[in-house]
Amino acid sequence: MRLLLALPLLLTACATAQVARTVPPSTRPILTEDTRDADRTAVEAAVAERVVAEGVHVVHFWAPWCGNSRAELEGGLYEAVEAHPDVTFSFVTIWNDAEDGADRLARYGIEASDHVFVAAQPDRGPSADRALRRTTFLGIPLTWTPTTHIYNRGGKLAYAFNYGELTPAMLTEAIANARNEWTHE
Repeated sequence: MRLLLALPLLLTACATAQVARTVPPSTRPILTEDTRDADRTAVEAAVAERVVAEGVHVVHFWAPWCGNSRAELEGGLYEAVEAHPDVTFSFVTIWNDAEDGADRLARYGIEASDHVFVAAQPDRGPSADRALRRTTFLGIPLTWTPTTHIYNRGGKLAYAFNYGELTPAMLTEAIANARNEWTHE
């Protein structure tokens, strides 16, 4: 009898799992209804506009106080930016009291232009208070700095590098792969 009662729940769970597998997160556009909420910041709106444009777009989340972020800059991240003038880059500081860190980026050869967007994602209060930090960007969780997202074809997430430093070689390879026409749909 218990098996008969549990069977509808089991079938519902399997159907839900199948639906989730048919549209993997990497192929869903970032501009869905759940990311157009009232909590979206002006920085998210500006980056979303860049990401849905034609081409490859790199969104790099970092903080000037973060040792891993500084190591990326010292490791030559600017070389990958310079080597890809057809790719747009957004450098978004997180958890930095709404300061964009443009002066630190400039020291490493990265400056705002049509090709490079520099901005600070504001928190809901002082960044030192972890409860007030924003922990998502366009609906995607942010739990570590640095984090890098690479988008292609109309705002589809092609790569997400979380939890650590990104080398220029890794970024260059991911950009090349994001240009490919293959799809998981």
